[in-house]
Amino acid sequence: MLLVSVASFATDPIATAYGHHFGNRNLRFTEAEKVHTEVAVGGHASFGGYISGGAELSATRVYTPTQAFAWRWGGMVGVDYANHYGATSDVLALIGVRLGSTVHVGLDAMAGAGQLSFHDHAWKDEKTHDYYNSLWRFKAGAQLSLGVMVGKQVTLSVWGRYLYAFNNSGNHKVEMPEGWNVTPTQWANNRLAVGLSLSYNIFTETQVSGDNCWQGGAYSGYSFLGNEGWIAGAELLHFNRSGAFGGAVYGLGAYQIFGSDKITTSHIYGQCGYRILPWGASSIVEFEFGAKAGLGEYSKIERGSTESGDFQMAAAAYTLGVEGGAFIGVNFHFGRHQIKITGNFGGHYNFGTSFTGRADYSGKSSNGFGLNASLTAGYAFSF
Repeated sequence: MLLVSVASFATDPIATAYGHHFGNRNLRFTEAEKVHTEVAVGGHASFGGYISGGAELSATRVYTPTQAFAWRWGGMVGVDYANHYGATSDVLALIGVRLGSTVHVGLDAMAGAGQLSFHDHAWKDEKTHDYYNSLWRFKAGAQLSLGVMVGKQVTLSVWGRYLYAFNNSGNHKVEMPEGWNVTPTQWANNRLAVGLSLSYNIFTETQVSGDNCWQGGAYSGYSFLGNEGWIAGAELLHFNRSGAFGGAVYGLGAYQIFGSDKITTSHIYGQCGYRILPWGASSIVEFEFGAKAGLGEYSKIERGSTESGDFQMAAAAYTLGVEGGAFIGVNFHFGRHQIKITGNFGGHYNFGTSFTGRADYSGKSSNGFGLNASLTAGYAFSF
């Protein structure tokens, strides 16, 4: 009887804020009435210094202690496009609350990194020089939303968002030839966006451990092509084992490359692939392969001059580009711990910002395709 009692205690479900777990927490499940995943896609218009349009993709975990109250956490990736400035992006984490059920009002706090756009203007007589670009900076703000459920799993929302970019303007200096006048750099620190989004709510019970788990990790390495330099990155991946010898792996990541001359470039990406377990659950060595796609900063060359030659400009600027390619890796698996070695191969295309002028001043900027290649090693933990 004692053995039966102990066995029963070890397998009885234990209630949690997200669902329940059994015994040693290795087997955990969510319950749809307590927590669900929300994936949203939307479009927006942004204002503040200049007007732009764009889109965003977000994923959040929504907890519902009561029918009329919920709180959530997650992340968002947004992209904007405007004349002169080209493409810019924001990568933000968010946490917030909601009041209501079929119709709800939400308030989210947001923080992360994004591109701060700026404009430099110089002139001499009738000649002018206008330069547009952006720099990565820390951003924080808030978002207010009104959502209406238009289906059992679909919600339509309208929202407004304010973001402030924290900037050290001393990091940016403008030097012009003698006789040219320069106005103070115009920074677009304050940005307001209004938009519309459509979200899909995944109301299913889900196993969140064992063969269907999340893994977080950090890695380092070296980039040989594209932006050359040392890499520091982190990623959040989901592994869904679909058979005895493998399963799908997908998620998000971000990294920075520290190159020469103190130049640092930022990158974000999504990935999907397949993990092979040659000896099933007992595999110490695992293999992975798949594809990655994302956004990053890449160099372009700019040249401009007047016909008389009294002003000439040549510079290497870093602007937003798209990147993609394939990866292949080997993992050494020890319980909830992994040591990962990964090779990445692909390419990029960088979008150009612009500079313009009047009178006898003209110039051009280069943008286009390039190859990427890197090798990294890191550590990941299953939770």
